[in-house]
Amino acid sequence: MNDFLTRLIPGITYALLLLGSLYYNKFLFISLMFCFCLIIILEYGRVLKKDKDHLKVVKEKNRGIKINKKKLFYYTELKPLSFLIFLFILGIIGTFNSSISNTYFQYGIFFIMLINSLMMIKSVFNGKKLFSNKRFMKTWPLIGVVGSFLLIIYSTLIYDYSQFKLFFIYYLILIWGVDSVGYFVGNNFGKNKLYESLSPNKTIEGAVGSIIFSIMYGFIISSYVNLDILFSIILSLITASFAIFGDLVQSKIKRELDIKDFGNLLKGHGGLYDRLDSVIFSFPFIYLILIIYINVS
Repeated sequence: MNDFLTRLIPGITYALLLLGSLYYNKFLFISLMFCFCLIIILEYGRVLKKDKDHLKVVKEKNRGIKINKKKLFYYTELKPLSFLIFLFILGIIGTFNSSISNTYFQYGIFFIMLINSLMMIKSVFNGKKLFSNKRFMKTWPLIGVVGSFLLIIYSTLIYDYSQFKLFFIYYLILIWGVDSVGYFVGNNFGKNKLYESLSPNKTIEGAVGSIIFSIMYGFIISSYVNLDILFSIILSLITASFAIFGDLVQSKIKRELDIKDFGNLLKGHGGLYDRLDSVIFSFPFIYLILIIYINVS
């Protein structure tokens, strides 16, 4: 019961903050998304600064030079932060000049996200390490983080906000439902491990519970939005699948970095990165599928 309350209170606070900003004003929501991404970059950076392999690479790149906080910041947080700020400003400028340019930004982000996510999924299923290639710094998963948040921000700016707001609320409820049902079913009925070497706590029963919930949710939500029932169910199933993939990818990242969580900002949930892993991984693909469906229809 104590564990449940420990997770419940921060979870409700986080949900109210997110939904409140989304409902109140799109610029408040955009600001929150930017801050969330900023916090996650700092969470990730704090972990990397304690990682022996990362520190070794930084020292190799600066032979004969003393590694101070500024040098470590440069090789850890600076590049993803610069990527975020530059493309964020570019997107804002593009919105005031032409919505077409912002659309091109989206296509670019989709392409980057696709490559990034495929690399992660491949590493999960083939059992290879995410950070085996020494040519890449261990910061490269942040490309997906920044890309996903920028895609949310661009979508907020480009499309009719009243419609986007409803879509994002439905999407969040689905993601939270998939996570919550999977956690509840797994804890109470889970016996068979889903991927024990990566995530000992995740079970096949929990994953099945999440899938069943997504099917029911897709059926119900089709009554409230202008979507075909079959497509709504398929979209919900794909969302649930990507949410589960996101959890596994996150577990792999944490396993290779030898940590339990990226922080303790949300008691019982870990850091903000731990809480938003499903959204970060699934949103670009689900939104792309929905846009293609709407345009084709």
